[in-house]
Amino acid sequence: MSLTVVVQETAVDTATNTAGKPIQAGGSPVAIAITPDGKTAYVACSRRRSGSGTVTAVRLATGAAARPVKVGSFPAAVAITPDGSTAYVASSLPNIVTPIQTATDTAGTPVHAGTFPLAIAFISG
Repeated sequence: MSLTVVVQETAVDTATNTAGKPIQAGGSPVAIAITPDGKTAYVACSRRRSGSGTVTAVRLATGAAARPVKVGSFPAAVAITPDGSTAYVASSLPNIVTPIQTATDTAGTPVHAGTFPLAIAFISG
């Protein structure tokens, strides 16, 4: 089985351990999540000095990056719902979690998430 993942904005084919061409996802990548169907990676990036955060959907078959979606400052984690409909992004400085609808790559209303959220996960069951 071959899987392409994005690490530091460069596609890596895990079947051959070879790097592909760089993918411009914006800023410094800090977290990644792949949809359950394996077609799209959501890459959270933070600007080094300002901390402004974005998430970019990358279509893995083509390496094409969608328009970055603004999220809270200093995004720390991304998780995709088991049905693949929503990506959730934890942003550590404003203490929020931002939902992103994967069908349209648009952000919903952020939710306050306590103090300094650094991880996010889903448990099926």
